[in-house]
Amino acid sequence: MNDTNINDLWEIKPLMEMEQSESLLVPILVLVVLFLIGAVLLIWAFSKPKRSATFVAPDVEAHRKLRQAWALLGEPALFAEAVADTLRVYLGERFQFHAPDRTTEEFLEELKSQPQMTDPQKTLLGQFLVFCDLSKFAQHDPSEEECRNLHAIAVQLVNETAPALPGAVPPQIDPPQIAR
Repeated sequence: MNDTNINDLWEIKPLMEMEQSESLLVPILVLVVLFLIGAVLLIWAFSKPKRSATFVAPDVEAHRKLRQAWALLGEPALFAEAVADTLRVYLGERFQFHAPDRTTEEFLEELKSQPQMTDPQKTLLGQFLVFCDLSKFAQHDPSEEECRNLHAIAVQLVNETAPALPGAVPPQIDPPQIAR
């Protein structure tokens, strides 16, 4: 038999004395690892490609979309819908209310509470949207002259409701000449 007693194996041993230099090694290694992780995270954060956060004013975007709508002049129903949608989106962004998914009646009802538009502007907008709804829901194809009038009204409303910049002259959009 062996002289080793089973209790000797499980007995708690006293702490070993460590030299001072060994006791600092662990905290130094932890700090080095944390520094390296931080450096890697900073490099990763600054190496990401920057997204251009170019702000385009709602009236500028509306004018751009209204110019694009001219391409649809040969398809009156699509033209009227594009012009109406552009105006709805513009007014919703300009006056901070969600307009595109609302019916014309809901849209106009909410617009009544907007003090930024005059009563004549609200009336003109109501007539504009009702006419656009005719082509959208009643399959009424507006004539080219009616489409041009719709476009002119949309441009007018954007110009009149755009925020005024000191010394700025509102842009005028002349429709391109269509070859007949």
